[in-house]
Amino acid sequence: MSSRPAVRPTPLEKTSEPDLGTERIPKERYISPEFARREWDRMWTRVWLLAGREADVAAPGDWFTFEIGPESVIVARGRDGALHAHYNVCLHRGNRLCEPGRGHSATFTCRYHAWDWNLDGTLRCATDAQDFTQGLPPGLRLGPVRLATWGGFVWVTMDPDAEPLEAYLGVLPEHLARYHFEEHALVDDVTLEIDCNWKTCVDAFNEAYHVQGTHPELLEYSDDVNVQIDLYGRHSRFIFPVGVPSPRLGRLSKVPRWLGDIILRGVGIDPETFTGGVDGVKPAALAASRALGEQLGMDLSALRDEQLLDDYHYTIFPNVTLNVHGRGFWLFRHRPHPTDPEKMLFDFQDYMRWPASLGPRERAPHRRDAQGGTSLGIVLDQDLYNLPRVQAGMRSRGFEGLLLNMQERRIRHFHRVLDEYLGTEGRR
Repeated sequence: MSSRPAVRPTPLEKTSEPDLGTERIPKERYISPEFARREWDRMWTRVWLLAGREADVAAPGDWFTFEIGPESVIVARGRDGALHAHYNVCLHRGNRLCEPGRGHSATFTCRYHAWDWNLDGTLRCATDAQDFTQGLPPGLRLGPVRLATWGGFVWVTMDPDAEPLEAYLGVLPEHLARYHFEEHALVDDVTLEIDCNWKTCVDAFNEAYHVQGTHPELLEYSDDVNVQIDLYGRHSRFIFPVGVPSPRLGRLSKVPRWLGDIILRGVGIDPETFTGGVDGVKPAALAASRALGEQLGMDLSALRDEQLLDDYHYTIFPNVTLNVHGRGFWLFRHRPHPTDPEKMLFDFQDYMRWPASLGPRERAPHRRDAQGGTSLGIVLDQDLYNLPRVQAGMRSRGFEGLLLNMQERRIRHFHRVLDEYLGTEGRR
């Protein structure tokens, strides 16, 4: 077991909330090319964005690309061990240097005219440089992009004057440090192309109000009614109780199928022989989950019991969704399409706590597919099924905009933050 000092558990006290109003969220912000252009100019180019996993650039020469809207950024580990980020474009004629994905190379060589760039972005060689009679600009280097790391991830911002990453993240590093993201292994990595605006997808994961309509199975093992919501500046959280049935089902006399199969079997308890009743499922699962973690060499001492099972669900503005549990987490990244506001890229990554005592685990390969071509499991498939249909409804003459209730106030908060970047024009 690790001797790491215990971290004080995340406080459960409710945050105070601003008055977010009751007006509709205009549908135009989901379908308008002009609104998408304003988002790009005033928001995407000014915020910190999760670019990729630090473990993907562990050795000198490792690199990956980060595609966001019309831009592509290369993140590379230099020969000196330092991380660098540059725009993925050769400064000669504008050719993309790297194909989307990951790789390893000593330099970046343009396949058009063979200009060669060092990993730190400096120019190594320009073919027939003497024929540039005007001379090459001194100190020519790839366009730099600001970079920082947190939680085992690399973050970038296109704004040279942006505040430091930890200041941007606010309370989240303190909340999430106890989960030790850097000790997790990536076990699934999928990108799906979806016919909806990126915000349509963010909205879908910013409330639990849809559970009873979209995920009836979840009602058997999670409480979609008593959900704590917290708003933290740009970001937000809800705590979704897991291991207890929804109050919508009333008093249950026996353990329902999904509560047994998902919760009990998930921690090694056979629901067929379990005698603790419905009320005994969560206490038994919590004890078994902590024991299982310790057996695998996981230091779970910083986590409150509920954090081992409950979904501590964070939205990191603008486009990261985290579903965090004691022994793993899901990460969703919602990326805008380069030209079409009614399309997006949905990145799904599944992480498992993987102590060093278990030895190295191979990184999951990245897969890309159209929606419906790859299943992400019954729950996420249900969510993604809704998205193109919601987007199509946005175009209807019979729909004015989002009519939200208090359970959906994280959506309203998200749009309030977006408006702060866009200015008063963004509100309509």
